[in-house]
Amino acid sequence: MQVAPLPDDEEQRLAKLFSFGVLDTLPQKAFDEITTLASAICGTPIALISFVDRDRQWFKSRIGLDPSETEREVAFCSHAILRPKEVLVVEDATQDQRFHDNPLVTSDPGIRFYAGAPIVSDDGFALGTVCVIDRQPRHIDAAQQQALCALASLVVTLLKHEHSGREESERRAATMLRRNEYLTALSTSGLDLMSFVDTNYIYRYVNQTYLSYWAREPVDIVNRSVQDLLGKALFQTTKTFFDQALAGEQVDFEATIDFPGKGTRHVEVTYLPARDNDGSISGVIVRTHDIQKLKEREEQLRSTVAMLEHKTLEQERFIHIISHDLREPINTINNFASLLAEDESLGQSAMARRNLHYVQAGGRRMASLLDDLLNFLHLEEHALNLKPIDLNQIAEEVQEDLNAALQRSGGRIEVGHLPTTVGDASLLRIALQNLVANGLKFARKGVPPLVRIASKTEGDWLHIEVQDNGIGMHEHQLANIFEMFKRLHSGKEYDGTGLGLSICRRITELHHGRVSVRSDPGKGSCFSLSLPHPTTGVK
Repeated sequence: MQVAPLPDDEEQRLAKLFSFGVLDTLPQKAFDEITTLASAICGTPIALISFVDRDRQWFKSRIGLDPSETEREVAFCSHAILRPKEVLVVEDATQDQRFHDNPLVTSDPGIRFYAGAPIVSDDGFALGTVCVIDRQPRHIDAAQQQALCALASLVVTLLKHEHSGREESERRAATMLRRNEYLTALSTSGLDLMSFVDTNYIYRYVNQTYLSYWAREPVDIVNRSVQDLLGKALFQTTKTFFDQALAGEQVDFEATIDFPGKGTRHVEVTYLPARDNDGSISGVIVRTHDIQKLKEREEQLRSTVAMLEHKTLEQERFIHIISHDLREPINTINNFASLLAEDESLGQSAMARRNLHYVQAGGRRMASLLDDLLNFLHLEEHALNLKPIDLNQIAEEVQEDLNAALQRSGGRIEVGHLPTTVGDASLLRIALQNLVANGLKFARKGVPPLVRIASKTEGDWLHIEVQDNGIGMHEHQLANIFEMFKRLHSGKEYDGTGLGLSICRRITELHHGRVSVRSDPGKGSCFSLSLPHPTTGVK
């Protein structure tokens, strides 16, 4: 197990974390809603808001996990905070050298998948993460990672709100109550609406923000009753809270208010009992904090969750249609066409045989298209099985699979020495086979195809190159060559579905790599699969 090193700014980072006063506080609904959203967005049973303390990670909110903290040295989040601008994604912890023997992997809770978006303060300190965990390997796409980052940003907003809003207001309220200076303090309370109401429900003070929201002048509010401003119905609703505060209780609640100067706003309201020096209650300090933007962001996140769920459902329906509703009639056409072609008793004319050939060719193309389309769609659900793989063995398997195509074309494949790297063997085999098959297929007339497979490394990158001596492509044709259904030639010239290169691109993207091509018309093309390549630890 690799223990994460301490960040270079560890002491400053801890000081910033401690300044928020969030550690060991009680659960709060706003934070719990964030973990609920994270779990729904990524489809994981476990979601956490984790803060990395000096010797532990502590969970402000947790779903699907009982402990409220773990030791820091086993925490995945200790690794995540080392790169504050990146989401740490571990698709299978058993295959990751940093975590494969971690107690959280080898025993309860049995972590396999982890994704953590750093919670970064405004001045750049990574305090912890919003993370999701599963007990089985999985993959999340870029949209889900972006949503995790948005949730981490929302946590920072809540921390600032809690720190500079409620806690500061309460501290200042306590100070001014003890010193009987609360009216002076109210005038410097920033953007929140502040007011003081006496025991007879009469406004004795309001700040400028209060006046702005209600679009009134001081003479319209001060020394007038709360009912005069709010109206009878709203006053009767809030009177219960006033009475609780006048009885010595602090009251917190949320409300939606239609302010004449600002429109409808969602607000957080705090009623604090104001005490004189002798301890008697002289009125209520009312703090109203505008959380409309916070609510709008929460709604945007809910909309994102709904959109992702709808997208997943539509994709599942589409896959079902392809797998069953389309494949069955295609299989029926191909089977009956084969029977007709083999039945010599029908005495078919030359035209009938030619037309039947067209039916068979079209049926094969359609079946191939359905297979390629299903392969492409299933890539989104594929959990990467990352482990050391021998690329020479992959190349040998590709040659065996394409033996029939080699014999038909009279071509050959030359394989240079390829290294061992880390990747998903089944996916990289599909990508390599697609590129080699294209090299054999797009051959020049009268020229036996030759495909060379080689590799080179540049720093932390491995480039697997597949070069052919085929027809090549013009420069203007290269820009969109990896798009779905992009074909440069008609089906009469060359068979194909236009999905092979799209599948190659997606496979390299799943490996956090890229695919590129260079080509000369009439001379051939060279495709390059560029993958992150570990320089150590691969044997």
